[in-house]
Amino acid sequence: MTQHALAPARRTSWLPSLPLIRAKLLDLRKRRTLMAVTAAFTVGLPVIFYGIRVIYHLSDPRHFGPAGTPSALATTGTLMAEFGFIMAAVLGATAGTGDLADGMFRQLVITGQSRFALYLARIPAGLAILLSLSAVGFTVACLATGFLNSPAGPGELTPSAGALAGAALWLELYLIIGFTAGLGLGALMGQRTVPVVLLIVLEIIITPALADHALPDFVNVERLFVGVAMDQLRPAVLAGGVHIGPTGGVGLVIPPMPAWAMTAVIIGWIIGWLAIGAWKMATRDA
Repeated sequence: MTQHALAPARRTSWLPSLPLIRAKLLDLRKRRTLMAVTAAFTVGLPVIFYGIRVIYHLSDPRHFGPAGTPSALATTGTLMAEFGFIMAAVLGATAGTGDLADGMFRQLVITGQSRFALYLARIPAGLAILLSLSAVGFTVACLATGFLNSPAGPGELTPSAGALAGAALWLELYLIIGFTAGLGLGALMGQRTVPVVLLIVLEIIITPALADHALPDFVNVERLFVGVAMDQLRPAVLAGGVHIGPTGGVGLVIPPMPAWAMTAVIIGWIIGWLAIGAWKMATRDA
């Protein structure tokens, strides 16, 4: 991002201007390796998954069922959520620390632009990339479920359009949480590597372990982890997929929390990490 791009947005308002958001979006899109990896784990993952299933089914239909079964959709949704959360965290951490890593933070501050505006511009810029790619990937999964499944699979019903829409919204919410956590934690630490590692550990080790083991004296503490709340909110159409974690994902065994508590945990994670990142941006030395 250059000072020239920020010239039209020279003001003191804490709200980011459209040129500022566009400049940050362009800055992220220029990171071609990051964009390629993000696309691979959001769009490429379901394409490869269903492509392999189609090849297996065509080569031996007796042993391999149709590619677009509901169970395959559940597995695809779970894989997209797991890997998508990680890529969302990477994208968020990159958005939160890119200016520091490139040595541009001081130049951006002296333009007179509000630090809050500089920080908030990263949110729509990053989510525009992340959510659009994940929407394309999940659309591939929905099309495969609709056109690559047998009309009447034994014991399985084709998900309705409403169920698929609910699953898509759940997936997008999961990625938003990963992005905001990466953005806030990256801005707090001033680097990308450690926040990404911490969030990967949270996603593939800590959250599955907590979801699979209810600790009677610490149930309320376990419920504070957003992955546990999101597991409770998981749509039925995505239940039963292959999970990633130390125990293989046997399902949520923690007693369900009230709807208000689950909502508070999810909103708290999003707003909390955004607030932490904004505070650090406002107080960081230029």
